[in-house]
Amino acid sequence: MSQIKVNYDHEADVLYISFGRSQHVTGIELTDNILLRMDTGKITGERPCAVGLTFVNFSQLLSAHRNRPLVISLERLRELPDDLWTAVLTVLTTPPASDFLTTELSIVPRVPPLPEQPTIQ
Repeated sequence: MSQIKVNYDHEADVLYISFGRSQHVTGIELTDNILLRMDTGKITGERPCAVGLTFVNFSQLLSAHRNRPLVISLERLRELPDDLWTAVLTVLTTPPASDFLTTELSIVPRVPPLPEQPTIQ
């Protein structure tokens, strides 16, 4: 990968971060405002790698989260095929993507509703 390039389109309010080029780019929407561009390595047989990140409505994202991190759920990744899901997680947790995004594991137990207890009269 070549040198990291950062470009901001003020008029469109879009921040582009480029990590390099690839002939085989796949776009993954992490959220409505964040797009990961990556090479899955599937065609070349190489390790998955980040090609770039795009942040739409960047100034709004920045102002809404100025003093605290932007926390996003990766729940929409559940719909991806297993091999692509694994490639995305690999890319997000290694440089250069991990230099711009931090991936953390959170466990939120989802407890099914308890059955109603009969009332005793």
